Amino acid sequence: MSGWQILLDAAHVPKTALEDARRNPEHQQFMLLRCVLDANSDAEFGRQHGFADLRTVDAYRTAVPIRNYSAFKPFVDRIASGEAGVLTTAPVIAFEETGGSESGSKLIPYTEASLTSFRAAVLPWLADLAQRRPGIVAGSTYVSISPATRQARQTAGGTKIGLGSDAAYLGEDLVEAFVSLLAVPPNVAAIPNIDDWRVATLAHLVMHDDLSFVSVWSPTFFLELIEALPALGDKVADSINAEARRRLAAALSAPNIDTGLLWPQLDTISCWADGSSSVFARKLAALCPHATIEPKGLIATEAAITMPWGGEAGAIPALTSTFIEFEAENGELRLSHELCSGARYRLIITTFGGLYRYDMGDRVCCVGHTGNVPRLVFEGRASLISDMVGEKLDEAFVAGVLSRLSVPAVLVPKIQPKPYYELWLDSPYTETAVPKVEAGLRCNSQYAYARDIGQLGPLVQILKPGFSSKAAQQANSGRRLGDVKHISLLPQQ
Repeated sequence: MSGWQILLDAAHVPKTALEDARRNPEHQQFMLLRCVLDANSDAEFGRQHGFADLRTVDAYRTAVPIRNYSAFKPFVDRIASGEAGVLTTAPVIAFEETGGSESGSKLIPYTEASLTSFRAAVLPWLADLAQRRPGIVAGSTYVSISPATRQARQTAGGTKIGLGSDAAYLGEDLVEAFVSLLAVPPNVAAIPNIDDWRVATLAHLVMHDDLSFVSVWSPTFFLELIEALPALGDKVADSINAEARRRLAAALSAPNIDTGLLWPQLDTISCWADGSSSVFARKLAALCPHATIEPKGLIATEAAITMPWGGEAGAIPALTSTFIEFEAENGELRLSHELCSGARYRLIITTFGGLYRYDMGDRVCCVGHTGNVPRLVFEGRASLISDMVGEKLDEAFVAGVLSRLSVPAVLVPKIQPKPYYELWLDSPYTETAVPKVEAGLRCNSQYAYARDIGQLGPLVQILKPGFSSKAAQQANSGRRLGDVKHISLLPQQ
């Protein structure tokens, strides 16, 4: 049996469950919440908040306040040091690292149940995609979920940081089938040197002229790989067979890289295509005109939240994976069956991994409904966070980095000609500020990763006398003079 057939057979039960949930999302979401609370009522957090006695959504909201990562961090730190039964009754089997907090990076705890919740979203999505675009199962697949070049690490308490394989999101029983589909074997991701990793990845990709499906997070990830081919062509050619060298030479001889010659069967590229990623998704589509861009929905490190379904605009809530509350612009809280077309909402999630009423800081817009289920488009961060390629730089974190300088400074995201940041200085600095700021920004693991693999260009220092007061006034327009505060991160320019 082929790897794809095994995955699709495994998807039958969770896909049926999701289809049932779509018919009555209110009931499904309540039952999922009950499962989370019942499973964790004996954990310290569950006892503190009376999980065993909570019988309605309103009771849950009253007992458990909305929290951001900073409020969860003391609990997570204790788990990382080796304590058990803090947020969840079940053991934490791994942490995953992501950005977007004041400290620069966040450790998200995973239990077996939370990994199963990812599977409950990913497998039905793959089954639906294969039905709509059967060309994806005709050849090999390139998948990059976890950061490449990352070395094995663990917390002080001995819990590993990072999953051993992206296949862990699908379950151990599907690892062999998943790996059999891959154009680039999993061990390539462990190559520590970025340049060596890039050459090895490209060599495997060029060797696979049957590549039919690509799944990445940011479109810039695959863009950077393709655009690196001209400079790395000779090194890649040394690692591939004669037929692949012929195709590579022909593809590089065109005015623009001819991806159709490299991967004539490439059917679908799944990646972020909303919010700040939209411009890069369009650029990737132009570079691979024979493939279809499939917007990825919102599957975050913390949880599966939305997923593409049926080929219509927007994505549906991952009803069988995560309990999701939607905070309207007026502060009113709603569930998925209560959303209004055209309205915008901030996402609050509850997960099997121990995040209870967790403020994602993400904003979505309801663009319509399919039956009882809303269709949602990711618009961006609800707070001041820059996230061009997945780096998630929080303004408070950036402020801490820039406070090391002796002059006012601000970080400014730029998207052309490729994503990068400018460091504006209000007055001359006695030394080059870039190395000091770059070192601080690299405390955010996702920023460091994006820089290392070339998704983000180098930091550029620019002298902008007087910008500080102007930027503060612009960002705080409409407030009393005494309420105006200086900021460290400007919106995308």
